[in-house]
Amino acid sequence: MSAIDDLIAQIPDQRLRERLAAEWSNAKKEKKFGLVFEDHLPELLPLHGAKPRQGDLVCHRPQGHIGALKDVWQIQSIHAGVATCVKPGNEAHPSEPTRAAGKAAQFPVDELLVVREFGEPIFPALVPVDAVANGSADAPWHTLIEADNYHALQLLDYLYAGKVDCIYIDPPYNTGARDWKYNNDYVDGNDQWRHSKWLSMMQRRLRLAKKLLNPADSVLIVTIDEKEVHRLGLLLEQEFPEARIEMVSSIINPKGTGRPGSFARTNEFIFFVRIGSAVVGKLADNESTGLEVSWETMRRRNLASVRGRKGKGACGPNQFYPIFVNIESGSIVGRGDPLPPEISRDTCVAPEGAVAVFPIRPDGTEMNWEYTASAFDKWWSLGYIRANGKRDEPQQYIIQHLPNKVRKEIDDGVAKIESRRSDNSVIVRYVGATQKHVTTQWDIPSHNAEHGGTGVLKSLLPDRRFPFPKSLYAVEDALRFFVAHKPEALIVDFFAGSGTTAHAVMRLNHQDGGRRRCVLVTNNEVAADEAAALAAKGLQPGQPEWEQWGICRHITFPRLKAAITGKTPQGEPIRGDYKFADEFPMAEGFAANLAYFKLDFLEKERVSLRRAFREILPLLWLKAGAVGPRPELKRGEPEPVLFAPEGSNFVVLLDETRMGRLLQALQGRAGLSHVFIVTDADESFKTMAQDVREVAGKANPGLAVVQLYRDYLLNFMINQHQDRAAGHTDTQGARA
Repeated sequence: MSAIDDLIAQIPDQRLRERLAAEWSNAKKEKKFGLVFEDHLPELLPLHGAKPRQGDLVCHRPQGHIGALKDVWQIQSIHAGVATCVKPGNEAHPSEPTRAAGKAAQFPVDELLVVREFGEPIFPALVPVDAVANGSADAPWHTLIEADNYHALQLLDYLYAGKVDCIYIDPPYNTGARDWKYNNDYVDGNDQWRHSKWLSMMQRRLRLAKKLLNPADSVLIVTIDEKEVHRLGLLLEQEFPEARIEMVSSIINPKGTGRPGSFARTNEFIFFVRIGSAVVGKLADNESTGLEVSWETMRRRNLASVRGRKGKGACGPNQFYPIFVNIESGSIVGRGDPLPPEISRDTCVAPEGAVAVFPIRPDGTEMNWEYTASAFDKWWSLGYIRANGKRDEPQQYIIQHLPNKVRKEIDDGVAKIESRRSDNSVIVRYVGATQKHVTTQWDIPSHNAEHGGTGVLKSLLPDRRFPFPKSLYAVEDALRFFVAHKPEALIVDFFAGSGTTAHAVMRLNHQDGGRRRCVLVTNNEVAADEAAALAAKGLQPGQPEWEQWGICRHITFPRLKAAITGKTPQGEPIRGDYKFADEFPMAEGFAANLAYFKLDFLEKERVSLRRAFREILPLLWLKAGAVGPRPELKRGEPEPVLFAPEGSNFVVLLDETRMGRLLQALQGRAGLSHVFIVTDADESFKTMAQDVREVAGKANPGLAVVQLYRDYLLNFMINQHQDRAAGHTDTQGARA
């Protein structure tokens, strides 16, 4: 209860108390608490190259203008190359159907840029751009999608809602140095709303991203610097109230970034948002190889282990006994019987030439040993307990043991018994990297962005530059904490940049033979200086001469292609070696596959009339797990009655009257994950889905049967700021 609630409750007049309580309740609904920022105008997406049509939202863009998307109109009619346009009636929501009455304006059609308001219903398709196949035929494919990440997230929600194991993003840091855009205009340090715009942009995307994460066990990883770290922390707490959120400080530039009059910045911050049962794994300690293992003192330390103490955590009487150490050699020669608490240790008589050593703290407090008497006999005989030095204290000799962790490392082969000392105690050294818990302060050499980021990218793309790439090994380690035990994990990065996340996933798969899959999303934004130079030459976004210099086509895809093939864009073997957890020549490449798509938008009518199979075929392939060669229906090729490509794990029935043909094709076929049936008849679909499972369910456990195109349309017709309507997917209680 807040203070004002408490004060209202103390008002004796019941009528007044109830009225004030009601007014306060209404006030709370209007007032924002916690993180407060403006809900900015919806973002607009320019559709360069799209032909303006009646009803489209457009911006008037005179030739040569490439600035912000501000002058929004709606096309009322088009005649003889001239569009008659009206202003949207609701300036805050230009896609609203109500329009203000007023004088119309006319513009040449070729001066209009079609725009899409975020939040409008969209009907996405994926256009294949390129691919690299260097893995086995049945290996899953990594995916690169060239798109604005908001609409790409809407698409991914249709494909993978609740199925993503890890999202790793490195959003713009909002430094004020024109490092990101809002409505096609750079947000810089002079923009008084830059923090609010950044939060509004991030909130929209995080709400979509949250739908992707597996609620039972998944993680969101977000990197950021000091400019937005505090606001981001509050935003994450607001959007993920059920999650456990931790922040790590990571040194990425040990030299420090010099800033006059300020501290030199060496670090960035990483938020880990853990969903469900997700826990932090351990990190390999590569510097431990060849080192001798550490012994620990065998005397217990905690106060619950004081001799004779009872209660929770207390030791039994069998853990207080004398250990006999030879005075001349300093070696253990045996032990005596355990002493009950009422028996003084002074009654113990050691063998001739030996001294009785009890677990005694320097202040004289009697403790207990780590082991019972019988356990001591076992581990001492194996050489896992030793005396290690005399001292002038109540406990005359240090008694040490190899803890359970080290004994397990010996059993697992991480550590090896090299030899034995004269007292039979073992000498053990690490033959491989050990696993260690990691703190919230990272100072790990492999995370240096200069060597692990810029240096790696320079090897892959010698003649191309990208500002501030993440260290490949830093991303790899962050992912390893949560997907090392998930060889089939699905990882998403919707601020993909140069593609480091997918590169790191390939490294993880190379290390353990995993089949993890990464989905990357990035736009094809051209750097500010490059855009100015291209505009000066009379070029415009959307033209091939412009688009070839965008980040996705010039950096992201070429980087990943080089990593997979082991060759630079010039066809030369990549020079240099991968380091740290997995060292091998970069020229070896990876046994991996990558499909590159560009996001496109379909007319609703085409989907409703079942004329979009070719365009949504890549979506069906991705929804089924992107297994096997990507199937393709070439332009002009007629749609088949039944689409059942060899080597694929999905089948599509496009003519519901040919159900018998589908069932015949499913006879004895294994390895299927999805069957898509095109029909508008809901009751018929349920019957057909049941028939499919009776024929193919036994050979294909968990087979998902999906209704097209109803499932697709319902997913995208609703506004993404509202709860999504229930889809028509029959998957025995689980969404396909």
